[in-house]
Amino acid sequence: MRETTDRLTRYVEDLETAKERTAVAQDELESQLISRMNSTMYMLSIVTVIFLPLGLITGLLGINVAGILGAKNPYAFIIVSGLLLFITIMQIIILRRRIWG
Repeated sequence: MRETTDRLTRYVEDLETAKERTAVAQDELESQLISRMNSTMYMLSIVTVIFLPLGLITGLLGINVAGILGAKNPYAFIIVSGLLLFITIMQIIILRRRIWG
């Protein structure tokens, strides 16, 4: 009877050890998942920082109302495209200096 009780006690201890190992493995997997999600959110934030001002400018200039700047100028598209390119380049330079640098 004592031998059976000892064996049963060892089995319970082994199960508790396995449970602890599983909890540690689960914590590690959650940590990796959170790290990957943070990296993805960081990249999405960078893309948003770059494209949100560009979308705002193109959206404002896409309104078909009278009196819009450059409506009669044949070079307006090139000027606006150059302005958008300049803004993008400046944003990338600022991001490199402040975040990536």
